[in-house]
Amino acid sequence: MKNKFNTFTKGFDYLETNEKEPLDLIRNPKYRRKDLEIEARTLNHWDKMDLLLNKNVTGAWYTFSLSESFWLKIIQKLRAYNLPLEIIKQLKDYLNSNSTVEENTKIDDDLAEFFLSKDASLTRKEFEKYFKSEEFLDFFQKLKPTYLENILLDLIVTRSDQRILINEFGEVNFYKADNILDLENQKKLNEFLGKTHLNISLYEIIKELVKDLGEEECSEYHNILSKDEAMVLKLLKQEDISKVEITFNDKTKKAESIKITKTNSVSNLSKVQDLILRNGYQDISIKTQKGKVVHCTNTTKYKLDTE
Repeated sequence: MKNKFNTFTKGFDYLETNEKEPLDLIRNPKYRRKDLEIEARTLNHWDKMDLLLNKNVTGAWYTFSLSESFWLKIIQKLRAYNLPLEIIKQLKDYLNSNSTVEENTKIDDDLAEFFLSKDASLTRKEFEKYFKSEEFLDFFQKLKPTYLENILLDLIVTRSDQRILINEFGEVNFYKADNILDLENQKKLNEFLGKTHLNISLYEIIKELVKDLGEEECSEYHNILSKDEAMVLKLLKQEDISKVEITFNDKTKKAESIKITKTNSVSNLSKVQDLILRNGYQDISIKTQKGKVVHCTNTTKYKLDTE
């Protein structure tokens, strides 16, 4: 529970410090097609098929919010399984519709415990009462969150295992690992899972989106990756990597350091000196041929947070 509370804290801190309202964070259009690595003709086709959350009626450059980018990645995943465009459009229409007050007033027990732990004077009854208050209803009516936005915010805050399940008849089911269902709904889910179906991980899509949009916008700052995870991702994006070594602590069983070995082709000693000055202290080996430096292998060790 402590680890889960730490995750919640980071998520809410980010939402509170980066935008005036939580949904502003995921509604602000600031990403372009090239950021998402989608071909123009593909995007234009999806636009004509009415698959985009917001149709490009002006013909201007496409710009996408985080939620729109998330949806585009979902389309890519579904098309990779040759799912018909008509089924994708039906899914879009549902996800792009506004969620109901009843659904947004459902209280997650873990989140409730988290908020109660922040304020000892607050009781569970008072907490539940707020979600039925006129103040909250007015707030909800103002924001009008969609189902997709709710899913995305939940992923950012909780990193939960959420999935889209689609069977051979095009029927869709949304699955969240931590959800406790009543017997009737659990039976329906088991029947669904017992037949042929696609199982699309939304958390995996978010991780792909993090990689595509870059560290500054979508790494540890979006609370989807921890600081160490973001650093490892950044290291793995470097060029000329020949070997990666991760050392684990015998007692904690956690990764405590990572070694990155790179092989650089160099033509003279001055370039080796440049590598040393640019990258700081490393283990360096040099290969020469006919008296000239041809390869420089350098291994750099990075310490991870084991707390």
